[in-house]
Amino acid sequence: MVRRRLVVELGQNRVGPLNRSLLYVQVERRIEDLLVRGRYRAGDRIPPEAELVESLGVSRATVRAGLGRLVERGLLERRQGSGTFLVRPPEGVRLRNGLERLETYTVQAERLGLELGSRHLRVESVAAGPEEAVALEVARGSRLVRVSRVLLVDGEPAAWMVDVVPEEIITAESVRERFRPEAMLLDLLVSEGVPIGFSKLVIDAVLVRPEEDVGRVLNLDSVSAALSLVETMYLTDGRPVQWSRNTFLPGRLDLHVIRELFEVRNIS
Repeated sequence: MVRRRLVVELGQNRVGPLNRSLLYVQVERRIEDLLVRGRYRAGDRIPPEAELVESLGVSRATVRAGLGRLVERGLLERRQGSGTFLVRPPEGVRLRNGLERLETYTVQAERLGLELGSRHLRVESVAAGPEEAVALEVARGSRLVRVSRVLLVDGEPAAWMVDVVPEEIITAESVRERFRPEAMLLDLLVSEGVPIGFSKLVIDAVLVRPEEDVGRVLNLDSVSAALSLVETMYLTDGRPVQWSRNTFLPGRLDLHVIRELFEVRNIS
């Protein structure tokens, strides 16, 4: 069942640096991830501000603002003269995908200290079906390379991922030889010099049932909500080069977008 759909375009070189006024929001997320990775328990004293300033590489004021947001959310408590303590642990760390830029999950995982892996990895040479042919603008029956797998995050199933590219871009043999289970196919294409420019992403909220193919490979024992991400990568000249369909389990991917005010209508 599809409840909501969002379509966005992501570009590697289309967005400038984030507004520094939003840095404290990023710091809030990084502190939250630090608490999860450090396995802090309720009642534990967290690192002091000076230590967070050094480890995060930001100002004390920014760290204080990020901590303040966690205090407001009820995760932390400041005790005069004693420090800051964990009231309740945050939810498990997850991949964080900023929709305003094209960045692989490999890069995100490295930044967050997460370990990625693969299960049920298959690399096949296949004929383009109707949907793949339309997305990649090739003739039906054209030869494609399909990479499918269960993405593991810290050893736990997080997503079912299917990527296809035309064989003229890279062969199945090359992918088998060079693809790393902890990386993305996009990482391989970029390392091979394929000039990726931007992508178009369609996001659906769906239900996955245990008896479905995706439900079986993700070891579901009951119906689960999930995020379906269908993405088409384009070359810098505008031609499609990769089509992907990813299904993420709840709590494994945090999608967000930062929007700056561009134009408003004066109604006075």
